[in-house]
Amino acid sequence: MSDVISRRTFLKTTGTAAAAGSLAAMLDAHQAPAEIKGTTLRLLQWSHFVPAYDVWLDDFAKKWGDQNGVKVRIDHIPHLELPARYAAEFAAGTGHDLIYFAGQILTGQYSRTLLDISDLGEALGKKYGGWMEASKSCAQVGGQWYGIPDYFVTIPVLWRKDLFESVGLGAPNTWDDLRKAARLLKPKGHPTGMQFSHCNDANHNWRTVMYCFGGKETDPSGQQVAIDSKETREALRFAKALFDEGMTPEVFSWDDASDNRYLASGVASWVHDAISAFRTTQDTNPKVFESTYMVPEVTGPTGLRLNMGEPTVWAIWKFGKNPQAAKEFIQYITDHQKEAMEASRGYNMPMLNDFYRKPMPGLGNDAKLSVLQEQHKITVFLGYPGPMTPPAQEVLTTFVIPDMFTRVARGAAIEDTMKWGVGEIRRIYAKYKMG
Repeated sequence: MSDVISRRTFLKTTGTAAAAGSLAAMLDAHQAPAEIKGTTLRLLQWSHFVPAYDVWLDDFAKKWGDQNGVKVRIDHIPHLELPARYAAEFAAGTGHDLIYFAGQILTGQYSRTLLDISDLGEALGKKYGGWMEASKSCAQVGGQWYGIPDYFVTIPVLWRKDLFESVGLGAPNTWDDLRKAARLLKPKGHPTGMQFSHCNDANHNWRTVMYCFGGKETDPSGQQVAIDSKETREALRFAKALFDEGMTPEVFSWDDASDNRYLASGVASWVHDAISAFRTTQDTNPKVFESTYMVPEVTGPTGLRLNMGEPTVWAIWKFGKNPQAAKEFIQYITDHQKEAMEASRGYNMPMLNDFYRKPMPGLGNDAKLSVLQEQHKITVFLGYPGPMTPPAQEVLTTFVIPDMFTRVARGAAIEDTMKWGVGEIRRIYAKYKMG
């Protein structure tokens, strides 16, 4: 048996003294076809924010390749460089066999050049209790699967219990609680920070604020732009106050890793970030880590508690040279989601329902992280409450919404900003309707 989990681990987990042959059959119930033997599979992947996961993935892929006679090559590149790589391969009509959408989900834009893998999407859903509803639009176009969801990144609130208590505050429950903490702690040298810049964190953080305040990108069908609302204006007004009272101007130049470093430095009173920031702090500043706690999400003024997650999606180019091996690899790694989640130290949140059985790997046995085991219930994706349509994806990749929040934070009038932002978004949606 060449599977990455050991026989001892499996027996300990299941409590079943299975024979070696039956154990191998259970782990490898799906056998790859013989025709992929002797082939090469090229994968394009992002550089994971938990480096240990990349180490695990490389080893996992090699073992799968050795087992099936496939030479596997994985190219890891920073997530912000991925869109340029997709475009180059699309233009050339050649490149990797299996690609990975992370941060910017472009399934809709490239669907005509991606392999329809609906058979695999439907089969995995049936095998593992169905797909999380929000996950479908990141991989489907017109009801067909042109990608397979892998996992999503959840973005909770990471807060310093010791600092909050120093100003008489407990665990935050609302965005106003976070604003108050930032206002009180900034003069003591502990401001907060959220990115006002062109990065993935800015896209998901300010959308989360907007959604929690009742703002919407579209109607539920995804066809009508709905961002022009009182609720969106209130979210912009809140962001301006949060910046003025609780941040410093450095946030205008932050990238996706800046808040990780900010928390680990001991300066931040709180951040709204993936658990990679939690792990970074754990590894580099144990004293700060002791006082760092987790809240799945806080509510807006109407009680809405919604968290915008970042999905990741496998996809296969039509011009790829080894589509069969690509499909087999997706099947195999999905079958091993528990090990993948463990390797990511709880970062990779599954999108198949059966993987939410408690305790979840990397989360369930950690008192601080265990609160995230029902995160899928409050998670939405870009375009909310509509699906992740191609125009919604373009609105994200052009950073229109974080630019609206940035303009207001820098002092622009809310009405002028709304006029600009709504115009940009409607222009994008109109372009797709014309096409």
